[in-house]
Amino acid sequence: MQQWRLKPFLFGVMVLTISFFLLLMTMATYFSVSYFFTKQKSDARIEVLNSNQLKLNERLGDMEGTALSISTHRLTKELLENTDSPDLYEYLKLQRDVTEWLDTFTYIKPFITSIQIYTDRFVQYEKYGQVGKNRILPMSKIPWKEDMRRFEDVGAQWIPSHGDDYYSDSNAKPTVLTYVLSIYDRKGSVIGYVAVNLLEDSLTRLFFSETKESSPTNRSLMLLDSSGRLMSGMSAQVNAQLINAFQSAIGGIDKPSYGYQPTNVAGSNYLMIYTAQSENHWRLVEFLETKDIYRDTNIIRNIMLLIGTVVLLLVFPVASYLSSRIIRPVPLLLRGFQQIENGNFEANMGKYFIVEFNKLIHGFNKMALELERMIEELEHKNRLKRDLELKVLQSQINPHFLYNTLDMINWAAAMKGNTEISVMVTRLARLFRISLSGGGTFIRLQEELEHARLYAQIQQTRMEDKFVYREQIDPLLKSCYVPKIILQPFIENCIVHGFGDFQEEKAEVSVCAEKMGDHIKITIIDNGAGLEQQRSKSPLHVSGTSGYGIRNIRDRLELYLGSNYKLVISNADARGVKVEMVLPYYDSLEEIKHIAT
Repeated sequence: MQQWRLKPFLFGVMVLTISFFLLLMTMATYFSVSYFFTKQKSDARIEVLNSNQLKLNERLGDMEGTALSISTHRLTKELLENTDSPDLYEYLKLQRDVTEWLDTFTYIKPFITSIQIYTDRFVQYEKYGQVGKNRILPMSKIPWKEDMRRFEDVGAQWIPSHGDDYYSDSNAKPTVLTYVLSIYDRKGSVIGYVAVNLLEDSLTRLFFSETKESSPTNRSLMLLDSSGRLMSGMSAQVNAQLINAFQSAIGGIDKPSYGYQPTNVAGSNYLMIYTAQSENHWRLVEFLETKDIYRDTNIIRNIMLLIGTVVLLLVFPVASYLSSRIIRPVPLLLRGFQQIENGNFEANMGKYFIVEFNKLIHGFNKMALELERMIEELEHKNRLKRDLELKVLQSQINPHFLYNTLDMINWAAAMKGNTEISVMVTRLARLFRISLSGGGTFIRLQEELEHARLYAQIQQTRMEDKFVYREQIDPLLKSCYVPKIILQPFIENCIVHGFGDFQEEKAEVSVCAEKMGDHIKITIIDNGAGLEQQRSKSPLHVSGTSGYGIRNIRDRLELYLGSNYKLVISNADARGVKVEMVLPYYDSLEEIKHIAT
């Protein structure tokens, strides 16, 4: 192991510690400022986007209102609901009248490039082709047929940006967003569609101003519908070629509220800012290059690094001086600690001429005395605790005198021919003999079951046919060892508290055991009143210490097994009380002694 001298070690630790905290403070400042600038910029841009979204809602609402007014207009109804088949002249006249009427909308609202009405009422004239600027077109001319399936669920929809094939200038094909509205007859059946084309460039002029401050040259806007489908992409001059690449980042928006998040597109970092979905479920998403956002942050970072470098250079002489001053009393303290490690708490150090170190030495001397006092006090308390626990547990179950007395009573009853008393006394004597168990704390489960059975037989003799005791034990488990006298107190508790006047059927207590891995589970169930309805005394009860015995069981299990046991007392499923004990499975007393040591 590498050995270090105290002074260079302290010097290195101080330099590294100060450098670490300096670096940590620089990074914390940088990231805090970055977060502040990002949030400030994002909040400002979200305000701008919200303003743009209001303009967008107004524009889209205008478009939808135009389509609705056309679909419900008298001329449209007469045109599509009239069942008479017009001749060619009437058809051409209808085309001219409708075209002139629809053109008034494009004149009034220049952001509308064209309007079409699609219907199959005049399909017989499709063979003549387009005559002038046809506004009434057959269904087969619909350019957005792949979106027609959406009309199964809705009566109107917006079509993403595409070229306007029916623009008045055949040489130009502007990009438009189309709003399509179903036209219904009086029976509610669809008889046609009206399509209003919104010039996408009008939205660009609406959202992008001429100044860099209000409309940065590196921004891009994406218009999404309620399903997250890209409806339109508008980009400033710098990002025009990346408009398709931005679509992959849109999938990261998974919440309806507004927000922002960093993203990487085509190897460059961008900040994606998005608004909340509006009432008509439209959303604006903006992409800004982060290099412009973090320009001021990088300047602050460089200033912090410069300050940190200067401070770091000053750390070296300061650390050298402090390390030299600190180590002067350290050897004395080390010798004092070595004496304490060796058990000598009488180590006492002399005064030092430096006030701070003198206080440190005084504290060391006081600590040594306090440690000696606390250790002596703790050892004394532990001895008292162990002695008291053993005395209390021994005094709680000490049936030697009772066993000898019962043996004398048994002989006297047998000599006088009173067999019933002799049997009961024999059982009680056997019960006490098991409880003695040679002074051991663990006995076999077979003996513990015999102890509980003897107590139950004594109670059955006293109560005649009012009490039934049952056992359901795997014979292979009877050879394992358990703490003694852990069943009888619970059986006594069932008789004392569980059975009352309302008990019509026989009082019944059953004991079963099963192995669970390295543990054994013992269950005691009665058919009494249960925990909430137990009475303080049962008619079957004469006298006893059931509550005292149960507390004794908990204390002994805690003393013998520590935390390696489980004791749960609860109401049974039907009625009565269920006691569940999970104990370690011990095959021999040697195993118990080995674990105890």
